[in-house]
Amino acid sequence: MDNRRNPLRHLDLASQHYFMQVLGWMWSMVFSLSFLSIYNFSAIWMAHLLVLGGVAFTVAVFRESEKRVAAIAVQRDKFGSASRCPWKLDSEA
Repeated sequence: MDNRRNPLRHLDLASQHYFMQVLGWMWSMVFSLSFLSIYNFSAIWMAHLLVLGGVAFTVAVFRESEKRVAAIAVQRDKFGSASRCPWKLDSEA
């Protein structure tokens, strides 16, 4: 949850919030569904698949975010430094 270490830190603030909300809701559902079905083997098997699918989805979102960093850096280099707006979210919070 540290903004300096979050793989989504390169996205704008609204996108960061959206993706963290989606991932939070997804993990909430993953654990809720996996712990409610302890007594059935097929449900446990499906719960494990659900957890692994959630991990894979989270890793895919973070890796895609890291891939887009290079594209954002190229776009930023096209403009001069005068058009940049420094916003230090951690020090202002």
